[in-house]
Amino acid sequence: MRKTVIPVLLAISLSAYAQETKQADTAKTTKIEEVVVTSLGIKRQARSLTYSSQQIGGDELTEVKTPNLLNSINGKVSNVQINKTNGGVGGSVRITMRGDKSTRNSQPLYVIDGVPIVNNTGITGTGGPNVDYFSGMPDTGDVLSTINPEDIESINFLKGASAAALYGSQGSNGAVLIVTKKGVAGRSSISFSSSITFDDVYNLPKLQNSYLQSTPYNAATGATGTYDSWGAKGASKDYVKNFFDTGITRINSLSFQAGNEKTTNFFSLGSTNNTGVIPTSTFDQYNINYRNSSKFLNDKLTLDANVMASLQDSKNRLTPGSYFSPISNLYWLPRGIDFDQFSGDNYTYFNNTRFLPAQNWWAIRPDGGFEDSETQNPYWILNKNPVTTKNKNFYGSASLSYALNSWLTAKLRGNYNYYNSDTQRNIYAFSNNTVSGINGKLSKNTIEKTTTYSDFILAGSPKISDNLSFDFTVGTSISDLKYTITNIENNRLFTANLFTLNNLAWNGEGNGYKIDTPHRQDQSVFASANFGYKRLLYLDLTYRVDWSSTLSKAPKNNFDYYSAGLNSILSDVFKLPEAINFWKVRASYATVGNALDPTSTNPQPIFNGGVITGSYSSAPVDIVNFPQFAYLFPQPEMNKTFEAGTEFRLFNNRLSFDFTYYNSNVSNQYLKNVSTGGSIYGTNLAGIDISAGKIQNTGFESSLSYKVLDSKKFGWTVAVNASANKNKIKEVFPIGFYTGSGDVKPFFLTGGGYNGIKVGGSFGDIYGTAFLRDAQGRIVVTAEGVPQLAADRQTYLGNPNPKFMLGFNNTFNIGKVNINFLIDGKFGGKVLGITQALNDKKGVSQVSADARDNGGVSIANAAYANGTAYTGKTDARAYYDVVGGSGGINEAYMYNATNVRLRQASISYQFSINGKYFKDATLSLIGTNLFFLYNKAPFDPEQVSGVNPGGVGVDILGMPVTRSIGFSVKANF
Repeated sequence: MRKTVIPVLLAISLSAYAQETKQADTAKTTKIEEVVVTSLGIKRQARSLTYSSQQIGGDELTEVKTPNLLNSINGKVSNVQINKTNGGVGGSVRITMRGDKSTRNSQPLYVIDGVPIVNNTGITGTGGPNVDYFSGMPDTGDVLSTINPEDIESINFLKGASAAALYGSQGSNGAVLIVTKKGVAGRSSISFSSSITFDDVYNLPKLQNSYLQSTPYNAATGATGTYDSWGAKGASKDYVKNFFDTGITRINSLSFQAGNEKTTNFFSLGSTNNTGVIPTSTFDQYNINYRNSSKFLNDKLTLDANVMASLQDSKNRLTPGSYFSPISNLYWLPRGIDFDQFSGDNYTYFNNTRFLPAQNWWAIRPDGGFEDSETQNPYWILNKNPVTTKNKNFYGSASLSYALNSWLTAKLRGNYNYYNSDTQRNIYAFSNNTVSGINGKLSKNTIEKTTTYSDFILAGSPKISDNLSFDFTVGTSISDLKYTITNIENNRLFTANLFTLNNLAWNGEGNGYKIDTPHRQDQSVFASANFGYKRLLYLDLTYRVDWSSTLSKAPKNNFDYYSAGLNSILSDVFKLPEAINFWKVRASYATVGNALDPTSTNPQPIFNGGVITGSYSSAPVDIVNFPQFAYLFPQPEMNKTFEAGTEFRLFNNRLSFDFTYYNSNVSNQYLKNVSTGGSIYGTNLAGIDISAGKIQNTGFESSLSYKVLDSKKFGWTVAVNASANKNKIKEVFPIGFYTGSGDVKPFFLTGGGYNGIKVGGSFGDIYGTAFLRDAQGRIVVTAEGVPQLAADRQTYLGNPNPKFMLGFNNTFNIGKVNINFLIDGKFGGKVLGITQALNDKKGVSQVSADARDNGGVSIANAAYANGTAYTGKTDARAYYDVVGGSGGINEAYMYNATNVRLRQASISYQFSINGKYFKDATLSLIGTNLFFLYNKAPFDPEQVSGVNPGGVGVDILGMPVTRSIGFSVKANF
């Protein structure tokens, strides 16, 4: 796309440039002298940076509103991959910069107004649900999902280790710097924004309605029949589309700002309310934000304080997997059964024996048993297996800055973040006995997270000479992270359908009680020095030492690292053609450590059974599992990164181009449950954790911004972001270590297949089952023409990560009309479609019907075991019984992950009133995720089941693709 588009744009612009040779010099330098926020909240001129960074303004975040601010960035920043989960509105977001670097967590550090926060809500540093065929809990969101996008001034992406080195181990994967809005001196204003969008499902799995249940259901006798649709030909209703609702999302924000030369204030209120496409699914969020900046003591002392709080309440977020997903039971309902008799209010009836509501469903036998362990009425799941999540987030920060003299400033900063997430699923009596006891079941997961951070910094810029500038920073910091995570799984209720803690029996089987209390503290000292020579040459140096509590049992509990960067402004060194306004080259090298997760070195007790005495706060008495310290030679991860790049500004700064090459090697990866078969120092090494392995990422990233036309009546700006990343696993196990199952280390199960790591492979590689093939590569079939399964269940199948990413953003200004659209493409990669495999085996997929219509399945390049070519057709049911399902042949369900979509679009009109009280307003038609321009997978390859690595690249009954179209209005007073 770039090869054809860019020359055309250049040709158009050159003609315009020829007519604009007398522009003011100030226009030439506007972009060059841009000030950006960098590590520790330090503001620097963009020209002095020795590393890559990319900034997004707040207006771009809210041009087309999405509830989670990170979803608004997709396709707008080069080499930043953003995946949303099945959680829907308010759900978590997985973000990686420059590829996956760590077996534990590759997400970056998030920093609000210069002070770090911990975004994840899971105890392992990943958050989100574990992807599993039998999942029980949905994604519950993250801290960033609670922030009102209207409160954001800008976001700066520091992608490399050099840029984030001063943040220590938390910044080893890069950093996302969020600057919130504050009041402006001498100006008072009120801003209001409101949007409403309508969400509809599209790109549903292709399902058949022409073949019926093989053994029919009989309502009169109660005979359930078979749980499949491999029967005779016949007509059946298409009830799947009618199941989904039109989702409605309303986002409102009201802000007030005022100030003078001594103090400024910013105050905002926000709300997000959603009814989802899944019936009964709701989400409500309410935000409040206040920021004050004040100056004292003749402006030497500056106080900046910020308080943000939010409440979230959600019901029936989609749970991936088969047990609690209404989608699975919807897709798999045997054709020919009239769904209307079980839908709506017909999902239940009153049981006169137990005087309780009971489930009405075709698969329930007369004896009360279920035809299958996975089946329930979708409406019963939503109403009688409901899951609710309540999130509370409070964030407060304060910064004191005192100017000791004209060149030296002391800063004392700190923040406090309290996050509480309570998720509860109430499983009523008469639910499938696989997931419930006779009186029901309570599943409850509570996460309480407290983080505190403080630092003291001396920042100076003494004048050395007119030609040499010098800035320095020295400081110390302490961060503390505490979790209390309580998990309850109890199916022994005294009274049916009473879901309180006092109604739970703790003795006997069927109950579990687990408490995790991980705690991590890091203490650090750091320093940086920045030298500039005649504004032509810049040198950056940083050094930091961290002490981490997670390394308390390691041979060394501290680690140090450094960075060095150099750049030169060649446009000021050499006389260049007039069209070149600015040219910079830069290079940097950094080593950054990353301490262990608290659960790696602080094993937690698991309680099961026992008797509770007194109040619920008394813990069960039987400790079933309290593992000892089982981490051999714990060491921090070490990220060694080199990057080099260049930056151009051309044609009076109408064209800007940035290019970066990077190479990172992250060693001492966290490898869990590694076996050796021996012992060291008397310790059995079966199933230990070790620090070993190395993951390498190499690639490039580039961004181009071009004002093709720039006049008062018409403007056209193009922004292109392009990147490519190659990930390679360089090392895995030390000599003498092995996994006990070959040379592939399994990491995360993905519904039949799994993510594994192997030397020479890439992180995220999917391994699983494959067709048995002969020496010529032909699929080996039985005498009946049925493919056979290869004995090796560790066959490499592909990697879900894109090889190339491209964002193409266009903005047109026609008078007061603004038109914007963003095309986003991910190229390369393979993804695993378990949903399609399950639909095939059940006989409900259109593919299975087409095969029956065609007299069977034609298998390309197949042969019998004796070598004779097989050219016949295989019975469709016999074929999909082996190939389909969660235990089938994964190879058959690997799909090209390449996809190109219209990510977002908007048409806006600005009303300029400039009255006494009313200044201006903007009315917009907006849309997100509008349609695919290209996608071969039967699902959205970008969507993940969870933000952990195992949730990437696999679809297990996930949320269907949705688009959003609506209106927004903004007004300033």
